[in-house]
Amino acid sequence: MIEYSFGSALFSRSRIMRGAVAVALAALLVPTDADAQRRTRGYMGTLTYSPAAPTGDTRNFVDDFSWLGFTLEGDWFGWRDDISTGFIIGWQEMYQEANADQFTFPIGTTTGRTYRHIAAVPLLLRGRYWANADKQIQPFVGAGVGTYWVKQMLDFGIYTGDEDHWHFGVAPEVGVMMTTRGGVGWTLNARYNYPVKAGDYLGGDKKSWAYWGFGIGVGMAR
Repeated sequence: MIEYSFGSALFSRSRIMRGAVAVALAALLVPTDADAQRRTRGYMGTLTYSPAAPTGDTRNFVDDFSWLGFTLEGDWFGWRDDISTGFIIGWQEMYQEANADQFTFPIGTTTGRTYRHIAAVPLLLRGRYWANADKQIQPFVGAGVGTYWVKQMLDFGIYTGDEDHWHFGVAPEVGVMMTTRGGVGWTLNARYNYPVKAGDYLGGDKKSWAYWGFGIGVGMAR
């Protein structure tokens, strides 16, 4: 049985916008005095818009496609132009509203409007292999490993239940980058975010809040 506490939603649209602005400002700090990426690269920073499709436990709780997500990513190229190491910092929101959800309380069963919400923050180290590193079109494969902070929230009438936990997680990906003049790279990628089951979420169970992220990004290199 889910226990509820009276309260208000912790994730307002204004907080979402403030987070997006903060990441956009951080992206401005990425070096922009870039030569063409087909030359020897040192660092590349990418800001990516990342809608997502929930899977597994996430889809069981929130079944709608998410349009609220972004990542700030960095790649360092060392002794080889076709291998990079870097990081992923992101924010993903998945939510769903319904008019006829049913829940059981100690005093009985009731039906009403609900708002379900998952917020996920991946903090990952990442490695990538780049094919055709000296070409304009560069396919790549990669994987990230690190931690995810995930918050589950459920509003039912005046009641709000929420839980949040940290998860170990992995994120394999595949994608392609097209380079243009001035060191600009446009990326498309698909990344499977898999936080390992953890926590004590609403209902008392451990959950793995997995989702597919589909990224459209712009990067600058130097």
